[in-house]
Amino acid sequence: MEQNNTFDLKKITAIVLILLVAVISFTVIAPWAASPDTHTHAIEQTEEKVGTVMTLSGGAAATSATLSLLPGDMCTPIAEQLAELAKYFLLILSALYLEKFMITITGYITFSFLIPLACLILCAALVWNKKSLKVIAGKIAIIGLVIYLIVPASVKLSDMIYDAQSERIESTITEYNELEIDGDSEDGFFNEFTTITTDTVDRVTAFIESLMESLAVMIVASCIVPILVFVLLVWMVKTIFGNPFVNN
Repeated sequence: MEQNNTFDLKKITAIVLILLVAVISFTVIAPWAASPDTHTHAIEQTEEKVGTVMTLSGGAAATSATLSLLPGDMCTPIAEQLAELAKYFLLILSALYLEKFMITITGYITFSFLIPLACLILCAALVWNKKSLKVIAGKIAIIGLVIYLIVPASVKLSDMIYDAQSERIESTITEYNELEIDGDSEDGFFNEFTTITTDTVDRVTAFIESLMESLAVMIVASCIVPILVFVLLVWMVKTIFGNPFVNN
């Protein structure tokens, strides 16, 4: 009888501690993980990329609009290509804003829902002595932590790629700021008799090439890397734990 009482006391103590962890996760860790102040560096890096993308997108759109004002069809293909590149920058911009929102949302989801849920399931496992529930609780907790780590991991890898190619991107911005579209006309103004100079064509062509290189870097850093990190972590979870809701 005394042995059973001791066993029950240990079980009750364990349940109380687990519930305490759930409460701390929900009331303390979740607000901390969801606070922008906790992720200041990651948010600043993302905002810096947003500013770069907006500059490059605006440069492509502005140059396209200027070329489209020239008479004739000689510059039409170049203007259309620049306008198409501006659409891809919009895609990157959307991915960056999503990343910015996910930085705080993933922490809130993990520590407000998944960790407390895992704790409650673990308490139920102790009450009914169900090993399968313990396994499910552990898997939910691990999956929650993986979800929380996805964004910081992808941001870190993106920053490494972005920093390695930052000179290329800054050079493209410099080319845009120094880009001048000159035309040949008798009165010095753009009109129906204006023709674009060869030097201007070369400068615009070089700008497009630099813009495409910068676009490729931004797509890899802001779109492909987060997807690969997500796929890798999901694959690791599936490989290690299998289906988290299969009874063992």
